[in-house]
Amino acid sequence: MKSGYLYVLIHPSDPALYKVGMTTRHPEERLVEHNTKYSEYAGQIVKETGQKWELKTYIAVPDTNWAETVFWGATGFGNIPYRRGIEVERMEWKCVQAGLEAVKSAGVRRPPKQLPDYVYAYTASVKKRLEGRGITLIGHVKSRISGRNNFQCSNGHVWRTIPNNVAEGEGCPQCGMGQRTPEEIRQAAKSGVLFLLTHPDQPGLVKIGLTYRTLEECDAESNWDGWQVHRYRNVDEPVLAESLIWELLGHPLPNDREPISIDLHIAEQAFRDLHGRLVSEIASAEKAKE
Repeated sequence: MKSGYLYVLIHPSDPALYKVGMTTRHPEERLVEHNTKYSEYAGQIVKETGQKWELKTYIAVPDTNWAETVFWGATGFGNIPYRRGIEVERMEWKCVQAGLEAVKSAGVRRPPKQLPDYVYAYTASVKKRLEGRGITLIGHVKSRISGRNNFQCSNGHVWRTIPNNVAEGEGCPQCGMGQRTPEEIRQAAKSGVLFLLTHPDQPGLVKIGLTYRTLEECDAESNWDGWQVHRYRNVDEPVLAESLIWELLGHPLPNDREPISIDLHIAEQAFRDLHGRLVSEIASAEKAKE
């Protein structure tokens, strides 16, 4: 946001011809440039007619970009002229006046309302599960299981459904694009399970386990060596989750992930806090992308 001026120039060759611009310098300086820089559209008019632009009026504004947007929105011309490659417009003076009056009360831009962190996290999770499937999520996901979002496949079909349905493998209802099994989705997304393990013969010790298999697969293989699952959490970002859990435990990741001596209540609280930390970290990364 930069303060400056919104100015209006008129040209003797055409009483309906106006040049409206913004500048952080004094409008008189920009007037000189418009009358001498023939590479600009305004300058070409000076070159062709032999007549110079004149400064009609100007307004000091706290936010130049916002002032210009407000001005053109109030004139009835939907787009700012330079977006169409033209700096000059033919219009009635009453249109110019409407724009100037709107600018006087425009103030500064209001920052966009910040979305909650969980919305960023849900959106990132669904997008990750859509990679390589020819399906695009439209908008942000506010709830994976109760809300509805629009989706579009690469064939151009658009539909609205519960985000979790598509995230778990549902494809386009018209052409089937992107349909996958839940197992294919899990493997492609590289999601995992983080465990808090205890051992009946080793009180006072806990073990943190991470696997890219399902809990059912681990149980079927009986690969726990007497360790039992005390708590677990499905995670879309296993590496980040493991890093955060050790941070919450206040303990460095041990070599070979051997058991550590820690109060079970502290470990339980770390698992309870993990979800919030994951949401916060993922949201920060997504905001940075925006």
